[in-house]
Amino acid sequence: MSLSHITRILDQIVRIVAMIGCTAIIVLVIVTVYDVLTRYFGVPKVFGLNSTQLQESQYWAHATLFAFVMAWAYTKQTHVRIDLVRDLFGRRAKYVIEMVCILIFLMPFATISGVYSWQYAVRSFASGEVSASTIGLTNLWLLKSTLVVMFAMLTLAGISHFLKCVDGLLGNHDDDPTAVSNAIGGGH
Repeated sequence: MSLSHITRILDQIVRIVAMIGCTAIIVLVIVTVYDVLTRYFGVPKVFGLNSTQLQESQYWAHATLFAFVMAWAYTKQTHVRIDLVRDLFGRRAKYVIEMVCILIFLMPFATISGVYSWQYAVRSFASGEVSASTIGLTNLWLLKSTLVVMFAMLTLAGISHFLKCVDGLLGNHDDDPTAVSNAIGGGH
């Protein structure tokens, strides 16, 4: 029995979150253009915004984009690999290497970081944390919560990737080069 149905669902969840995060690039562009227009061309600031808030919102949009998209990039095998040694091994060994690395490195990192990020965001919310700047943005917990989303999605992506490797070891990818590439990455 193939695990591809489960991995498709997990990857779809990660993809949906990433697409939501991609809207942050639109916000980033709009806020950056607006900030430039208000600074250099005299366009008035609306809604009581100031330059500090505009600059901080650019930072927030960039951080949100990265946090929401990182796990999706992992599912697409776009992460950095150092394959000098791994490429010497056969396909089955690559599946095992991927699985061991997910279990030893990725999952503990994502889990521990997720727990600490949750505590970090909760403390920020409970204390009513605001920007260090007296005229900056409020509700800093919203920004810190993006870390929780990032590590939760990374955990889902790690589980999906692990299951893809299990499927590969069971021989369910033997006739599908795309599935092999999705599980253990492609060539150079």
